[in-house]
Amino acid sequence: MQQNITANNWIRATVILCAITYLYIIMRELHLRDVADDQYFLNIFNSQHIFEKVLGRYYTWTGRFPLELLMVSTIGISTFWKIAIPFAVVLLCFSLSRIANKKVGIISFGTALALFATIPSDINSDASWWVTGFYNYLLPVSLAAYTFSVSYVNSNVSFEKIICVIFSLYFSYMEQAGIAYVIAMISLISFRKETRTKFNFFILIFSFINLVICLKAPGNENRLIVEVWNWYPQYQTYGISNKLALGFDKLHQLMTLRYNIPLILFATSLIVLGAYSGKLRTSVKISMFFVMTFISLSMTNSLTGFFAESSFFYSTTLNATRWYSAKIFLSYLYLLIVISSMLFILLNALLKNIVCATPIIAMLLGFMSVTMMGMSPTVYASGLRVNFVFEVTCIISSMYVFSICRNAK
Repeated sequence: MQQNITANNWIRATVILCAITYLYIIMRELHLRDVADDQYFLNIFNSQHIFEKVLGRYYTWTGRFPLELLMVSTIGISTFWKIAIPFAVVLLCFSLSRIANKKVGIISFGTALALFATIPSDINSDASWWVTGFYNYLLPVSLAAYTFSVSYVNSNVSFEKIICVIFSLYFSYMEQAGIAYVIAMISLISFRKETRTKFNFFILIFSFINLVICLKAPGNENRLIVEVWNWYPQYQTYGISNKLALGFDKLHQLMTLRYNIPLILFATSLIVLGAYSGKLRTSVKISMFFVMTFISLSMTNSLTGFFAESSFFYSTTLNATRWYSAKIFLSYLYLLIVISSMLFILLNALLKNIVCATPIIAMLLGFMSVTMMGMSPTVYASGLRVNFVFEVTCIISSMYVFSICRNAK
């Protein structure tokens, strides 16, 4: 017994040391970029009219008023964001561990941090380590995850509830985080009676009101008109089906992205879940087969780049030279089957009372957060940072499923 305790203490100490080292390296490497948004907002910081300029952008360009106000007020203070970025990572991993396990331990926190570190660099570099990206992606997603975790575990700590109200004034003004949070809260309250508290109803309504204010900002409407002509002139003629097709093309790009470890791990967790689900119907076995082929293709593509010159399972967006290729649409169909198979495996486990709705809602939110980008003419101009929410939902789902399987032994 004493040996087990000593071994566990050494493991925890190692996890803490690795976490501190990782976060310290991050802090040391952070810097403002010499071009683009970092310099633009730094110039506003150095001006004498910070509030007026941010308010002007609210009326002419964006609804993210609280995000931009904090950003332009602090972007010139390097000490602030060099501390805030590692802190946001810690808060996010703490929240993910809390949601996946309903409690936070050093091992579960370390697992969340390790998975966070495996998010593809093309996504994390702009969503987390780019200073402007931190204010617009990592920070609001971290605050939304923490706020949701408080409701998820039904915390009775008054301080946490006060903090959540303050946080909602920030993350609700980042569209992806705000929409995902509202849907997650509606799902939580719908599926779990014990979460139908006055505070949860209040924070949901309060966040929803702020999200609407963001979405209906005059700057968003003006930007939509301008961005159509800047990036996608024909976009104004598209109907809902065309826009959803653009969003699915972005999802295809993400799911075929090389070295997407959180997604591969999520797919692997579903195979493990299937193995722990007892006697399986043929339909579930077929679903597991398709998920296993996806894992194999993803790992092969990551390690060898085998599909780099192919139109099938190739991580790029559709363009005029390739739209007619049958392989493209075969790849679309294949990934649609894979997504359906993932959902089917989870639904089968839900019906057997092996899992709750948490990984299903997380999975659907992840796919939705990418597909909804088709509703913007900047669908191809926003880069890969818009996939950050998807990666976070993969981590939540993976940790939850593996936790369930471990406890089922």
